[in-house]
Amino acid sequence: MRRFFEGGRVMGHWETIGQSDEWYTPKNVFDALGERFDLDVAAPNHGRTFVPATSFITENSLNREWYGFIWMKPPFGTRNALRPWLSKFFTHGNGIALVPDRTSANWFRQAWAQSNLTLFTPKLRFHRPDGTVGKSPSTGTTLFAAGKRAERALRRAAAEGLGILGRPEPVQSESDKSRLLRAHEGLREHLGKAGGRFAEMSTADSMEIMRIILEKYVDAPSSFNGGAE
Repeated sequence: MRRFFEGGRVMGHWETIGQSDEWYTPKNVFDALGERFDLDVAAPNHGRTFVPATSFITENSLNREWYGFIWMKPPFGTRNALRPWLSKFFTHGNGIALVPDRTSANWFRQAWAQSNLTLFTPKLRFHRPDGTVGKSPSTGTTLFAAGKRAERALRRAAAEGLGILGRPEPVQSESDKSRLLRAHEGLREHLGKAGGRFAEMSTADSMEIMRIILEKYVDAPSSFNGGAE
């Protein structure tokens, strides 16, 4: 089986090997997402896919400029073939990427940590260019969201039953927990002075508010912009 490192055509050695070396994402994935993309950055150079995109890049994609809201199903290839694609994807920060579900791989865990939201799908039966459907692969797939628009699309797809959602949660050290508790004490004091419904807020709710404030507005890196809408 030939391997392509541009054009997004090969499913990789862990997937079903058939007569074709091109595999297209099934239409129901895009129906569930409910989006139209500005650019498919890893399209095959012949054949019609189901990707609802306005423009397509079929070669040398990693060396070309990406723009707008993108769809990316990169060539799965060998073990580390996805790293440069995912690096550029998250730097771009506005789109959806489909990759194999490889939670034990370092590249997967790094992508997970950078994603706004992740959708774990069941095993997808990919299509060949002639319209026939391949056998069930040996693993599921994952959709990574970069940016708020992509996050909304994944939530929409999950509501349609395409998969289950996941979001990375930071691991708190003991010092982080103490800092959260101290900040929360200050918040409760202000809520008490405000009176009314604010003072009646449950401890669990006010703790969650304080956690979000610290995470989103205090600890967020200065370079983080949340991705394009």
